[in-house]
Amino acid sequence: QTGTAEQYARALAHAAGRRGIDCHVRSVERAGAQLCPEGEAAAIFVAATFGNGEATDSAVDFESRLQRGDVAAAGQRYAVFGLGNSEYEHYNVAGRRLDARLEELGGVRLDGVALGLGDASKDIDGAFDAWMALLLDRHAPAPQDVPAATAAPVAASSWRVVWQPRGTRAQPTVDAVVAVAAGVRELSKRPEVGGSVVDVELELKGASYETADTFAVLPRNDARCVEIFGALLNQPLDAEFSLTPSSGEKRATEPPFPCPTTLREVLSSVVDILGKPSRRVVAELARFCEDAQERQQLARLSSQEGREDWEALAASGHLSLLELFTRHPSLSAVPLAAFAELVPQMRLRPRHYTASSCPGAVGRERVLLTVKVDQGRAVEAPGGAETFGGVASSYLAGLRAGDEVRLLVQPSAFALPAEAAAPVVMVAAGTGLAPFRGFLQERRLRLASGARLGRAVLLFGCTRRDVDFLCEEDLAAHLREGSLSELVTAFSREDPQRKVYVQHRLAERAADVRELLRGSGHLYVCGGTAMGRDVRRAVVDALCSPGGEREEAEAFVAQLERERRYVAELWA
Repeated sequence: QTGTAEQYARALAHAAGRRGIDCHVRSVERAGAQLCPEGEAAAIFVAATFGNGEATDSAVDFESRLQRGDVAAAGQRYAVFGLGNSEYEHYNVAGRRLDARLEELGGVRLDGVALGLGDASKDIDGAFDAWMALLLDRHAPAPQDVPAATAAPVAASSWRVVWQPRGTRAQPTVDAVVAVAAGVRELSKRPEVGGSVVDVELELKGASYETADTFAVLPRNDARCVEIFGALLNQPLDAEFSLTPSSGEKRATEPPFPCPTTLREVLSSVVDILGKPSRRVVAELARFCEDAQERQQLARLSSQEGREDWEALAASGHLSLLELFTRHPSLSAVPLAAFAELVPQMRLRPRHYTASSCPGAVGRERVLLTVKVDQGRAVEAPGGAETFGGVASSYLAGLRAGDEVRLLVQPSAFALPAEAAAPVVMVAAGTGLAPFRGFLQERRLRLASGARLGRAVLLFGCTRRDVDFLCEEDLAAHLREGSLSELVTAFSREDPQRKVYVQHRLAERAADVRELLRGSGHLYVCGGTAMGRDVRRAVVDALCSPGGEREEAEAFVAQLERERRYVAELWA
């Protein structure tokens, strides 16, 4: 969904290539009838888990083919590394499921390489690097003449830069929807106290969506940030260039970004300048430092011996690509071709937002996104500290009418019951209100068409009524019209003696929740993972009282999840 698996796969291919191993990276969407195409020795999978334990969109068809036995795996060698987050209930389910199915089909696990599990809430880079090192050391031993990370750069890049005449730039190849900004509106009552939350209105060009669909926005870096980093790279920002494979290079098949292009475009839309790079990227960059002391500092920082320093720097919030180049100016010696080769490992990822509108109510090519604006932080730069906001939220909040936005539309697990009379309970905190704004608009349309609506209860949490109670007037209108039956609020900072959250309000209505869910009711949760866990616990508590067995209640909630009558959309 975000390209994380591809980043790790490309890191492995890059490391394998340094050892003389021809390693191709491709999406499982392109997988054929054989696990390993003819001439290939092994299939190595990097598998991410999405949502409630599902495979990512690009892997759904492949997983279905595996389950049907349509992919021949018997006797073919494989290895799997799963990407997940233990803050979510369904931790690494997709990777575990893939690994188990390949074994069932007779696949042969690479000797000594067990299923790898990466946890994004911990040191996922460290876990992957250790797994990758084990795999490569067992199956692709490094040649004796490979230089150490502290040595001067000698390894040739897979790419060669060819400067082009102006006017030859390529169009982006990602199959994205182009939307046009129609307006941005502040939703927070007191943004100076609780932070800014905005409604971003977009007009879609030739695309449509369903209520509560997910929009993956492809953000752009701040223009000032691009200027600063371009100067640190010591390369022309606006000269057009292409990448062609180096002489005799077999591994390079497709450039890491559309060409011809300019460095300004690459830094604006492709490279995560303000994000934390991986240790392996820093180790690669260290090779190009002209200053020996800086080279040694970066080599140590990215090594296992420098792990404590790395974690301390990461905790301080000052471990961005821009800040590393600022502190180590001799990194400007990195050749453009070598920098380009690392781009797939430091790619700017899409940011996901749930539609806050119902297309039937606002128009099929119009969508509203509810965006919490990250005020950002001070970033070390050559001329002194610079303040940059969150990449995607600041980008969206700063849109002007007519600005173009590139995005992907993805289906969501959130959908109102087909039967209008089915009761629904909606639980939201902060901008988790987004999908339920669309739900209520859709229920308003159903009501206007003469449908008999089931009961709809919204439990909404924020800090204070006078600060960040979003869309209060809209919700009041839905109550008056009957598209919303009951609004229950939880303000966590109004009473200094007691913090009240949505899970507390839900617990107060345990009997009501139990009756709804034991009947034909549906429950939806949207917000942070911690809130999601607490809400689920409160639902289980409600279902097992009075006198019920907790194990039976847990099983019932699991059944509701399988039936899509309990749906949670959470973020860490």
